[in-house]
Amino acid sequence: MNRIKWFDVVRAFGLFLVLGYHLFYNLLPSGFLGVDVFFTFSGFLITALFMEDVRIKGRFALFKFYKRRVERIMIPLVFSVALTLPFALLVSPDFTVGISRHVASTLSFTANWYNISVGSSYEAQLLPQMYIHTWSLAILMQFYVAWGAICYFSSVLLKAIYTKSGNSLRVSRHAFLKYLILFISGVAAVFSFLYMTFLHRSGSDLNFIYFNTPARLFPFFIGAAAAAIWGLSPKQEEVLWDRFFSKHPKQVAAALIFTIAATAAIIVLFFSQHDFSDDFVYHYGFLLTSLLTVVLIYSTHGLHILTPPDKKEPMVLTAAAEMSYDMYLYHWPFYIILSALIMNNTIASLVTLAVSMVFSAVMVYGAQRVIIPQSNTGIIKHRRPILAAVAIVVTAAIAAGWPVISNAPAITSIESDFAASNVTGDISDIISLKQGIAAVNDLPVLYAVKNSNLQINLLLEQELNPAIPPESSRHVPNTSTPSSAQPPPDTASATPATHSERPVGIAEGVTIIGDSVPLGARTTMMNRIPDSYVDAEVSRTVSQGLSLLEDMQDRNALREYVVIALGTNGISNYADLFTQIIDVLNPGHKLIFVTPFDGRTNNNSKLTNDTSEWMRKLPDQYDFITVADWSDTIIPQVSLLAGDKVHMGGISSMELYSDVVSSAIITASQKPSK
Repeated sequence: MNRIKWFDVVRAFGLFLVLGYHLFYNLLPSGFLGVDVFFTFSGFLITALFMEDVRIKGRFALFKFYKRRVERIMIPLVFSVALTLPFALLVSPDFTVGISRHVASTLSFTANWYNISVGSSYEAQLLPQMYIHTWSLAILMQFYVAWGAICYFSSVLLKAIYTKSGNSLRVSRHAFLKYLILFISGVAAVFSFLYMTFLHRSGSDLNFIYFNTPARLFPFFIGAAAAAIWGLSPKQEEVLWDRFFSKHPKQVAAALIFTIAATAAIIVLFFSQHDFSDDFVYHYGFLLTSLLTVVLIYSTHGLHILTPPDKKEPMVLTAAAEMSYDMYLYHWPFYIILSALIMNNTIASLVTLAVSMVFSAVMVYGAQRVIIPQSNTGIIKHRRPILAAVAIVVTAAIAAGWPVISNAPAITSIESDFAASNVTGDISDIISLKQGIAAVNDLPVLYAVKNSNLQINLLLEQELNPAIPPESSRHVPNTSTPSSAQPPPDTASATPATHSERPVGIAEGVTIIGDSVPLGARTTMMNRIPDSYVDAEVSRTVSQGLSLLEDMQDRNALREYVVIALGTNGISNYADLFTQIIDVLNPGHKLIFVTPFDGRTNNNSKLTNDTSEWMRKLPDQYDFITVADWSDTIIPQVSLLAGDKVHMGGISSMELYSDVVSSAIITASQKPSK
């Protein structure tokens, strides 16, 4: 098939969407639809190539088809992994957890299923994977393997039928093949789309839906159906030119350009109102994007017919299209690394673009042309020494990157902190339970309870060795006289004041309900905020926090000061859920909301920012509500956080978080009760 001019517009537009979504989310929140543009275009192009092969040669060379796909997809992919892996040495080992499995799934084109199995996503709560973006390549290759076989056996079957019939059928073999491909692709597209909507309506996890091969194949089949309806036959182009294009070439060209611009604008602007998790996207968005991509394909093909043979496309457009695949491969690993090194996201994104363009240009116009020669001119004359140089560079890159794989930790430091905090919390719960049992049986309380690691360790030691005196040699204050226990000097100011207006039945102290962020600072908060109890866990949603609050209130386990540190896992209906928390809380409590923060640039960070803005207005509406502004406090000090720019990055961030909560408690102590 001859080169179709202006198809590069579709490729470049898809790349623009994907890069915009990953690097400049605030400017292009609908960019995730770029993958569907690529899927639809790939389905169209592959099917059109198949139809042309059968029309011209009378057969479809399946293994040659597979060979071309491997050369075009596999070789650049191997290069991208080899060349980007050593750069992971520049960042925290946290970014390399499970890297060997990530690389294996990437190179075996099973990344989508691997990401489903480990629950990964672009909106991941912990550190993102360097090669998570290859999920789309996995689905692409899976489609190529299956669709190539289907097309091949369809052509073989029709050839046998026509041979047996002696070509007596009224419809030509090629026309019959087009009808068959249209039917197969149409039915497959319908079933794939219905499967996706079924999964979504049944409440399946969005990651499972988004990475699921059967649920994501319908854009390919829509493109395939479009190719069957109107392929790339020169005869069709001649008919179209004679009937209409030749009569009004300028008007038609203007109409086609307007259609292309309008279609692209609809995808960029209209869908920007709907984020990745919206129901609209799964019920209509992906489907409409695929259909609009077909409009782009037909319109650009029309421009091809109108363009004189000697007129070429702009070089910038051609270069963008030729480098689109390699840009896709390189941009994400480099963005992960550079955004961890450069705190300013805009600068990190711009540097990512520049570095990715350099690597892509070298690969497309250098290494790949040496490995897969297209002619015997230019660089190919010196192929052997250049090929040897390429081999040396790749081997050196693999050797440099091997320590990244061999020394990768089993879990991230963030997860390690979570585990330690959970252990501390479990010990605290056990001790509190023992105290409760002792009090009910009118027995002396055997162990002191003050929330500090040192004292918890002493209590554990006493549990393991009862011979150790619990009080005299350890100087642990007796909880039977809590008023005698004085907090450390640096935390005395954080002690909530005792108010005469506190209703009888509400215990003095602080209850903190949170998600993974306060979980990382749990021990520090319990040390620095006397009489505090922290119930935090990974991935806790606001809805789950509301249920916990109601349960604790029903059990009279809710203390006077209630700190709600939720919202890191952003949701669109945050206002409704947090308002329910306000309404559910009984009079007499003082409520403190901690503003959530996500330093990345994605949909989740937008939601957390919106949530924080909404929370800041609450004290003006409710005199018993105080805001602990963690978001505003950490923005100038993002470097204190972990590599994901969300969770605690060490003792400094833990202490800062605790101080923000402590200050809010002091402010709340000066307000009247609800």
